[in-house]
Amino acid sequence: MGYFLLDLADKIGYLRVMLSIASFILRILLIVMIWAFVWRFVEPKTQLMRVLRAALLVLCLLGAMAVIKITGG
Repeated sequence: MGYFLLDLADKIGYLRVMLSIASFILRILLIVMIWAFVWRFVEPKTQLMRVLRAALLVLCLLGAMAVIKITGG
């Protein structure tokens, strides 16, 4: 009986690690998708638009990091 409980605790630990890895990968994908969206749809034709795109990229990154922090990541 004791071995079964130990085995179950190991499985729960592995499950927690796998969920943590999946959560990390989803966070990275969220940041990459937001960055790619801004990069694709804000076309810099002037120097001001380049500055605007850079500012939007930074704001999107900060926003994604804030969402991750608020949700407990």
